[in-house]
Amino acid sequence: MDRREEIYETALELFTERGYDNTPLSLIAKALGLSKGGLYHYFESKEHLLFLLHEYTAKRDFVPIIEGAEQIRDPEERLRYFLQNYTELLARTAYARALIHEVRRLTPDHYAVITRIWRRAFDLIRNTLNELARSGKGKRIDSTFATFALIGMCSWTFYWLDYSRKDTAAKLSAAYSEIFFQGVLG
Repeated sequence: MDRREEIYETALELFTERGYDNTPLSLIAKALGLSKGGLYHYFESKEHLLFLLHEYTAKRDFVPIIEGAEQIRDPEERLRYFLQNYTELLARTAYARALIHEVRRLTPDHYAVITRIWRRAFDLIRNTLNELARSGKGKRIDSTFATFALIGMCSWTFYWLDYSRKDTAAKLSAAYSEIFFQGVLG
């Protein structure tokens, strides 16, 4: 792990544990054995660090799920793949709560970068739901609302999930798939 990744992982851990507002840069620096000034070699501000964390985790954890789903030709399998993998990601990684909760703190330029990634996932889901409806395999429902429902159902998980239960991710993924697919498939 290079120094930048070490900073990201430490900041993620502290933001997740303490919250963004309750995690001063001096605490992150201390945890890393650096001076606060030494941290500024890697980013410009606390907001910039938050943006870099979003970008780092999205590219490492979320984009591969989107890319994997995009490779699947069958729309039902594509949607199941996304739902399963996204749910399992959120059930394994408590940091998502800290990042998603704080996304509005990003500057407009940084926010736009992150929302482009989310938009890619949104379009994938909505287009897949439309494809299912056109093929007769899915109900004709408002695909925008259904997409927000799927993302919201998964993204709300971190507010109530007990992350100490290691067997939860697969069970949760199966339950969400059952709930969602019983609602959208014809």
